[in-house]
Amino acid sequence: MYKVMIADDEPLFRYYMRSKLDWSGYGFTICCEAANGREALEEAKRYLPDLALIDISMPYMNGLELAEKLKVNVPGLLIVFVTGHNEFEYAQKAVRLGVHDYLLKPFDQREFGSMMGKVKETLRLREGFVPLAGEADGKLALPFIKEQSAQKARALFSESSAAPGEGAPPVRHELHPGTHETLLMALKMRDHEAAAGEIGRTIAQFRVRRTGDRFALTVLMSYVSLCLSYAGEIGMNPESLWQPAASPEQRLREMVSWEETEEWIAGLYRKVIEYRPDARPSKSYNLFLAAKDYIHRHYSDPELTVDQVASGMYVDSSYLRKVFRKEGAIAVLDYITYTRMKQAKDLLAEGNVKLAEIAERVGYADPNYFSKSFKKHYGMPPSEFEQREIRIRQSGQ
Repeated sequence: MYKVMIADDEPLFRYYMRSKLDWSGYGFTICCEAANGREALEEAKRYLPDLALIDISMPYMNGLELAEKLKVNVPGLLIVFVTGHNEFEYAQKAVRLGVHDYLLKPFDQREFGSMMGKVKETLRLREGFVPLAGEADGKLALPFIKEQSAQKARALFSESSAAPGEGAPPVRHELHPGTHETLLMALKMRDHEAAAGEIGRTIAQFRVRRTGDRFALTVLMSYVSLCLSYAGEIGMNPESLWQPAASPEQRLREMVSWEETEEWIAGLYRKVIEYRPDARPSKSYNLFLAAKDYIHRHYSDPELTVDQVASGMYVDSSYLRKVFRKEGAIAVLDYITYTRMKQAKDLLAEGNVKLAEIAERVGYADPNYFSKSFKKHYGMPPSEFEQREIRIRQSGQ
């Protein structure tokens, strides 16, 4: 049997992993456990496991640091990160370190079984094992090997894809800043156009890269996870969004083109955005939509205020604030800022537009104040964002 190490600082999660999963049925046995990164490194050097399931957030030494040290101290060890959706930025870094896979918390038996099957296949292939026809453990009869290989070759994210750095030159990843925040805002504000735009921009960058990139799969899974998490929060059944596939990741792995991938993810967001438990929209929801439309038509006005929006809707400003909190979980003023920043980002992405002109077009009389607001919103000044866009365009030429 193959040996497994579990490293997680949550005792209950380690107990669940240890006692509730059929390890022997997958051909594995737990050889050691650790409650922090430092302990995990020592246990791994002592027991030399074949697989390490590692939590990203651990005391003394986090999962990323641990993965780097394990690659040096335990050559050949397969590492799988167990992560929550809010840690996907770290998971992206982990993939670049050569981490084998990730498992998204919370996971079910099917997702766990799928992951373990892939891990076992990798370990057996390393040993030169080829499953015989009809062998139950291999789950791959010989007559169908050629057919399945052809299907994998057509898949955009084939399971045999190398992570960046494995058999390919390193690639600099230039993703748009604040994408997760923008997508979450789009869900809350029921703005499918904004969500589809962000998804399209990310996929446009991946189009110029080699397909089957594990990094791309991780990023797109984070977008899917965000959407499904929000769906659960508003009362939807997330599983209905990816069925009949066994999991969202499997559904992504079935994609054969970037167009299909973009359409599917954008479609998920549309379904969640259009979901309403009540068949008929309420008065407050209609007011919410009308106020959003008013803001979209007047965001370039530097004097735009909550009172002005309320006056345009013929309602009291305090009532409008309550409506935005109820329908979008956001303050009216924050939505005005969000709209302006989104438009500014689009203008910067176009290029050849002066900063002062962009500031004026999105409702800022002072370009310096606009720059500060943009940096606060996206974590970088407009000039740096524009240079990033130039690099992205050049990489696609």
